[in-house]
Amino acid sequence: MKLSFVVACLVCAQLARAQYEEEASEIAPYNVTREGDGYEVRAYPAAKWVCHSQVQQAASRRKDTRAFFALFRYIDGGNEAEANIPMTAPVSMKKTPIDDKVDAQMCFYLPAAHQASPPAPTNAELYIEERPAFTAFVRTFGGFANKERVWEEASEALKVDLEAAQEDGVDFSFFYRAGYDSPMKLENRRNEVWYLKN
Repeated sequence: MKLSFVVACLVCAQLARAQYEEEASEIAPYNVTREGDGYEVRAYPAAKWVCHSQVQQAASRRKDTRAFFALFRYIDGGNEAEANIPMTAPVSMKKTPIDDKVDAQMCFYLPAAHQASPPAPTNAELYIEERPAFTAFVRTFGGFANKERVWEEASEALKVDLEAAQEDGVDFSFFYRAGYDSPMKLENRRNEVWYLKN
């Protein structure tokens, strides 16, 4: 009984620390190359991200939370160097349909100080992903995006705008969700959906 109480207290302390960090120390770099009607086009350089992937039967907030805290433990010293790595933004999420399931990937951008040689994760479920340079079509929106429907509606609105603008080479087979804020931030929240250019 006492042990479970101690464990619960430790988990609560970790949750509080993660949630009360309102501002990320660093944002994944990009250049805006063009403004569209309701979206912008960005160029992202090649960069390393630490990621967690899992196949789900359907969208699951519980499993997304599990992925987030696995990644949080990595930056909180759960890596081979036992390094504490500052929280960055955005947290990117990609959900790719596979038959009747979903391959859900969540990633944290690794800050510039760790780009050259990021410490290896100690959790076998985590891995370092080297994303090549890419071009993204991005729609930004506010509020709390804590329901799958909110992301789906934002991605559909972006798709409509891109098709209306006759943008060439857009990969509509999946989209990234990008969240920039702690759950404790109540105003001026920043969420994004990205479609990539082929």
